[in-house]
Amino acid sequence: MINLFLGKKNPEIEAQAKKLGFEKILFTKVIRIIKDFDQDTNSKNYDSCLMHTDNIENLRRFIDKASFLNLKVIVLGTSNEINRISLENKKVFALLDPDYERKKDFLDSRDSGLNQVLCKIARDNKKLILINLNNLNNSRNLGRTLQNFKLCKKFKTQIQLVDIKDNSSTEEMKSSFELKELERILKTHEHFDFESLKEFKIKVFHMIYVSKKI
Repeated sequence: MINLFLGKKNPEIEAQAKKLGFEKILFTKVIRIIKDFDQDTNSKNYDSCLMHTDNIENLRRFIDKASFLNLKVIVLGTSNEINRISLENKKVFALLDPDYERKKDFLDSRDSGLNQVLCKIARDNKKLILINLNNLNNSRNLGRTLQNFKLCKKFKTQIQLVDIKDNSSTEEMKSSFELKELERILKTHEHFDFESLKEFKIKVFHMIYVSKKI
C-alpha cells in the first residue's frame, strides 16, 4: 500500500510512515502552472508530481515535463475528459479523486468520474485509482466513492484509499491496516439509497475520527 505526502522528501516522516505499514511513500509536488516546475523539482527532492489542472494542453505539458524529470505522474480528476486522457496516457501512474469537485450528479447515476469504459481502460493500462480519505466526509462524496469502489471491483481495476498529509508530521494519520479495513467495507457495501448512506456514513465517521484501533 502507498501513501502520499505533499512536500519534499523527509527521512523521518518516511520512517514513521513505514512503521504504520506503508510499503511505498510518495513525496509529492503539486503542479498547477508550468512555473511550479522550479529548480528544486527533481527526483532528489520528490517522488511524484500531482497535476492539478482542468486544461488539457497544460496537463499534457505537465505530464511530459514530470516524466522527463523521472517523477511519477499523478493526476487530479478535475473533469471526465481529464480522467480519460490520464488513464490512456502511458506516462501517468495514478488518477486521484476522479470525482473531484463535481457539483451535480446525473439523473440516473452519480457523476463519480468513472464508468465501465474508464475502468476497463485503467485496468488494461494498469493505472491506479487513488481516493483521498477526506472524500468520505459527506454523503454525496461518499456515495460517489462507493460507486467507484463497486465499479473497480467489478472490472478488476486497482483502487486504493490514501490519507494525504503534508510532509511535516504523521500525527493523526491512519495506518495502512485501518485504510485496508475501510477499503474492505467500501467494496462490500451494496446499497446507495439515502437511509443506507446515512447509516454507513456514521459507521465510517466512527472508524475515521473516533476509533483508535480497527
